[in-house]
Amino acid sequence: MKSKFVDVKGVRARYYEAGSGEPMVMIHGGFTAGSSTANVFSRNISGLAKHFHVYAVDRLASGMSGNPLSDTEYNYQGDVNFIYNFMQTLNLGQAHLVGHSAGGAIALYLAIQHPEVVKTLAILAIGPENPPSGQSKLVNMLKKCPDQTQYEGLQCRVYELAWLPTTFDEEYWRADRFMANLPKSKEARAKLAGGAGEPLRTKEFPAFRQQMLDRVEKDGVLQMPVLMVAGKNDVLDWGENDATAKLSGELALFDIIAAKNNKVQMLVFTNAGHFMYREHPEQFNAQVIAWIDYWEHNPNAPPQGGFQLPQ
Repeated sequence: MKSKFVDVKGVRARYYEAGSGEPMVMIHGGFTAGSSTANVFSRNISGLAKHFHVYAVDRLASGMSGNPLSDTEYNYQGDVNFIYNFMQTLNLGQAHLVGHSAGGAIALYLAIQHPEVVKTLAILAIGPENPPSGQSKLVNMLKKCPDQTQYEGLQCRVYELAWLPTTFDEEYWRADRFMANLPKSKEARAKLAGGAGEPLRTKEFPAFRQQMLDRVEKDGVLQMPVLMVAGKNDVLDWGENDATAKLSGELALFDIIAAKNNKVQMLVFTNAGHFMYREHPEQFNAQVIAWIDYWEHNPNAPPQGGFQLPQ
């Protein structure tokens, strides 16, 4: 994959572009300027590009995308504005949004605030958009990791979230370390440690999230098809004393979306963790392609039974 760059209202955005057809925008998860970039979709882009015009973009201050022009943009609203303006800059029109973890929250909030630009919405793995739940196993698993304000600690966190040993390879980590150690990435992490993005980033985020979820559950602002994808072994969603994942976070969000939208489905991958799309890329791609194809041909009715793969 070769990087492309575009100016988004004064901030340089790095992205990958492949394929043709309807646009698909992929939004990675992770902390801002942390151990996650558009590279996390490296096993999916080529397959999805056979059916869609794929754009996988580094979020604001992440990867090789530039830092915000204002410290007030270091939060989810800043990320939403950045992705929306990225889509507007490239004149994408309506697009299929695919967001993982924190990127799923950004995709959800973008779809709530700008539903006119979202044709379908796919939310991968549990993320900060889910209603609050109990402490997960990840809390104790992270005790072996270095300080989470340092790259090494963030990399360790990603290792713990992966389920299969083949989820990430050394080529992936070499690129990740390079981007995480760019001067602008270090500057962004320092600003976050100094309080950039507040009060919305943490102090006011629960109220912001609830406001967004209320617009979904009570006002029914999400009427596009929504796909939620979970990994059965995602440790981010395991209760501290549970032997197996309860998927409670995803199910709680499912209920909120389904309150006013009968076009929401949930797909659970077995033997898969937080990065199910990397752990089972061919199966994931086929399911997403089939799901979008169904809604393309059946825009007004929920599916009966399973999706049929397009010919």
